[in-house]
Amino acid sequence: PTSSTMAARSRLLPLAMASSRQALRPAVHAAFGMGAPSVLSMNSSLWSVGGIRTTKSSKRNTKIILTTDYEHLGHRGDEVQVRPGYARNFLIPKQIAVYSTVENQNKFLVEKSAEEQRIIDEARKKAETRRRLERLKLTLKRQVTGETMYGSVSAKDIARILSLSGVDVVEHDVKLEKPIKELGAHTVSVKISGELQEVPFSVVKR
Repeated sequence: PTSSTMAARSRLLPLAMASSRQALRPAVHAAFGMGAPSVLSMNSSLWSVGGIRTTKSSKRNTKIILTTDYEHLGHRGDEVQVRPGYARNFLIPKQIAVYSTVENQNKFLVEKSAEEQRIIDEARKKAETRRRLERLKLTLKRQVTGETMYGSVSAKDIARILSLSGVDVVEHDVKLEKPIKELGAHTVSVKISGELQEVPFSVVKR
């Protein structure tokens, strides 16, 4: 080795003892006669050593689409931006989200349109059912002798007469605490299209 090469090696010895980036960068600059660096920042994203470029991980966010409602981020189908590591190491493996690709965007757009249509159809159905109930005059007849009514009116009886009238219900939708054994006007709560509604009816003498 030439004397200049030996001199350069001796100047590089401090590099082996540098334990942090703050200590490493001044040593490199001194070894190559580059002078003191103008900025010594641990947050620098790009710096050079003898022509070698070292890039720190990017701080740019990445776009994801949530596959389920997730607190602090949003609802299913929402497109949000998060740190790449959070998406890569947690949200994607846990199937909480997927990357916002064109394919996934189209998939959730179709799903969103279908959900919006479902909500519209459901609202229309509820409105139609409500109007039908307002027009109904439900009457159940029972045999009566003197002051005694034979038999009673059960939840099954009310569900059946509602079904015959075009209202889609089953027995467990009728919230009747106990069978009715008296003539006259009555009201019962019925779960129709997911909502409880008060339905009036009458029990009369046959």
